[in-house]
Amino acid sequence: MNHSISPLSKAAIISAIQELVPPGSPEPQEPETIATLQSLTAQLIKAYQADGMLQGDPFAEVWQRNIYLYEAEVRERLTRKTVLVTGGEGCVGGALIQKLTGLGAKKIISVDHARKAGCLVSTEPEHAIATEVPVVYYVADIRNLIDLEAIFAAERPEVVFHLAAQRLPWLAEKQIRETVTTNICGSQNIIQLCERYGVKHCIYSSTGKGSRYYTAEVYAATKKMTEWQFAKASREGHTCYGMVRFTHMLDNSSFCEYFDQKLQQDAIVKVHAPHRYVVGQNVGEAVHLLLNALALSQPDRLKFFLCRNLGWPVETLEVALHKILQTSLQSGKKIPLYFQGLVAGYEEPFFRGQVDWSQPSEVNTLINVIECQWRSIDASGDMIVSEIAPFSASILAKHLLLLRSLTDNLETAEADLRQGLGDAIKAIATSTFQQAPPARLLNIWKWGFDPRYWSSDNNQIDAYHQDLLDLLLSGLFRRLNKIENLTPCVDAITQYIDPEALELPFRLAA
Repeated sequence: MNHSISPLSKAAIISAIQELVPPGSPEPQEPETIATLQSLTAQLIKAYQADGMLQGDPFAEVWQRNIYLYEAEVRERLTRKTVLVTGGEGCVGGALIQKLTGLGAKKIISVDHARKAGCLVSTEPEHAIATEVPVVYYVADIRNLIDLEAIFAAERPEVVFHLAAQRLPWLAEKQIRETVTTNICGSQNIIQLCERYGVKHCIYSSTGKGSRYYTAEVYAATKKMTEWQFAKASREGHTCYGMVRFTHMLDNSSFCEYFDQKLQQDAIVKVHAPHRYVVGQNVGEAVHLLLNALALSQPDRLKFFLCRNLGWPVETLEVALHKILQTSLQSGKKIPLYFQGLVAGYEEPFFRGQVDWSQPSEVNTLINVIECQWRSIDASGDMIVSEIAPFSASILAKHLLLLRSLTDNLETAEADLRQGLGDAIKAIATSTFQQAPPARLLNIWKWGFDPRYWSSDNNQIDAYHQDLLDLLLSGLFRRLNKIENLTPCVDAITQYIDPEALELPFRLAA
């Protein structure tokens, strides 16, 4: 095989790596293969440098960003209050507790499943962050309603930040029952206890993946189900709920931690695939988002808050190459990489119709086109504020009961849990599309299946886009009687019916 490739031919180098170690292959062990990968990786670094990249940390700007804090309003809602934080020993939870100690709270309660084994409560001085504000640490699983209620009954929190969750998409695909019971059932427990014990404010931390109209990935689906739960509780309950959507948290980035670990071991690095992009944020932004959501949330409606300026998406391959380059400069060692292929939990492609392209300079991947009809910018200009799109509360309630029955039965297979979760997402998403304004649906269609950007393999639409297509058609045909002028609708669809149209991977004709 000839690997004498032009330094500027990134695509050719990537193809050579994939040809040498096809995606899906086990990690290469042969010395000759590893030596070739070292050479190709070095060439790829030079190709990126030739394009002006790898000059510094790709996330450098993200680390420096900040979000304005409405400190006076936050203090007003925290002063002399007992505050409970689930997931208090995680990256964001720990930083939030640190910040809370200086904002007037009377007492701070941390609830986390991971602490000293066999210790329900720990108040030893070494665990206190600030002596003037008591910080009490409980070990409890949010799935255990009895243990959780004992904490609420003893501490009587007035403010709750719900951060606890199974957060790793790849692990969610392997631990479906645990993910469903933690992210969905555990959140049900939090809502139930907030209402029962008169909690005044509860803020939920979700994910940017919750902006997807539909998802079959376990992690994203459980977080989306929980968003709907909090939206329903906002309308029906007495607690004032708010929500934030986080994107990739650099301070506990799973893929950055993996890259660093491999480089410390001088081991070969695997990357899922080229052309996979993420936007990031830092933990300081996350903490301010949570606190601002507390200050600005309103009763009877679930408002969500997210970082307005996410910057340009960063390719995970670029991050890996940057880290490999820095290691090489420091140690002189040549670390190779290869592409393992997409793994479960990260397979769904970006759907262009998720994003509102009417203002290209304001594109944000954490809010979808339907939600953008309630989109506003806060007074500081740092946050986007919006609301969850309407959905059928009765359909949600039905599927929550079905999921509970599946998880309660320990003989239920993981595959059946996945199917039940997927059915729930599809049914509730359908109810959203059937209530969405037709103009919004047409824009989703126009942007999502634009022939200039759409491509597929062998003219076959993949299952993910087929599900989105079905949802769109269901919503459009349900709302046809609401469209005064059908011409835009006909124009949008005709190109996919006409046999002479561009060769797209689907046809709507019978």
